[in-house]
Amino acid sequence: MKDNILVSIIIPLYNKEQYFERCFDSVVRQTYKNIECIIVEDCSTDGSLELAERLIKNYAGNVKFLLIKHEQNGGLSVARNTGIKNSNGEYIYFLDSDDEITENCINSLVMLVEQYPSVNIVQGNVYQYPRVEKDPYELKGKLPEFASGNLEIKKCYSTYLPVNAWNKLISNKFITQNDLYFKPGIIHEDYLWRFFMLKRISSFAYTDEYCYIRYFLPDSIMTNLNLFPSISSYLAIVEDMLSNLDIDLLEEQLLRIRKLLNLQKTKILSDKKYLPLLPRCQMLQAKFPKRHLFVRLISYDMKWTIYVIMQKIFGKKLAEKTKKAFKRLI
Repeated sequence: MKDNILVSIIIPLYNKEQYFERCFDSVVRQTYKNIECIIVEDCSTDGSLELAERLIKNYAGNVKFLLIKHEQNGGLSVARNTGIKNSNGEYIYFLDSDDEITENCINSLVMLVEQYPSVNIVQGNVYQYPRVEKDPYELKGKLPEFASGNLEIKKCYSTYLPVNAWNKLISNKFITQNDLYFKPGIIHEDYLWRFFMLKRISSFAYTDEYCYIRYFLPDSIMTNLNLFPSISSYLAIVEDMLSNLDIDLLEEQLLRIRKLLNLQKTKILSDKKYLPLLPRCQMLQAKFPKRHLFVRLISYDMKWTIYVIMQKIFGKKLAEKTKKAFKRLI
């Protein structure tokens, strides 16, 4: 390993004073040495900023630290976008400030970059603590080591690939050239980011080695009992997804969107304080492709026109897949 690839680790920091030193230490313990670490402090109200400043001041080692202080709180999406825009690395790695990475994390992922030059994304395995049965983050044996070609990747990875943007070594050019920034003003931003990432990716590598240690914390965004931000964010995500459906994953995407909308409606109806969100949910359900739309297409022989066009452009196999998808929706 020549350590010739610069990796930018981006850590958004907001009110994680209790956990951040553990995260910081995992970065400085990396066996890989060509690392810059960009900490984006998002106007914490605890001692997170002071802790970060002290840790950086007392550190003497190979990792180059950059501490960026936001003037106002923008949320996780904005913090990550700030990190991307200030990064110099050929590859970017997102790390949450209440988690940590294994000592050999970056080294293991970079080795796959060297094995598969210019790969868009390298995914590592995740160790969740405390351990749970049927851990959705446990990927061992589920993914091939390498896949190339957008359609091939969608087939290999669309089912098991984790939603999260963290624990992925991502080509900086892949992000910037495809405008794969995070949508501001929402939570669950990784859900939407993955949706657009799969539309554009052309190469992907994976290692079974544990690279990331995720801690399940009772005070995290994902476990907050106030469902209003969660519901409104998912509705915004569904709206974007419905406007950008992917023909290769049409059936799977429509199934996921339908389930997601039904789940949000159930949450809204569970408590009257969420009822102001009901009209937007109903509007999105009304925008969802209806059975009668496809019946009308078939009645005017549009199905066969679409099939012929798809066959000419994308080949017989994808055209057959599209025709079957239409049939299931009728």
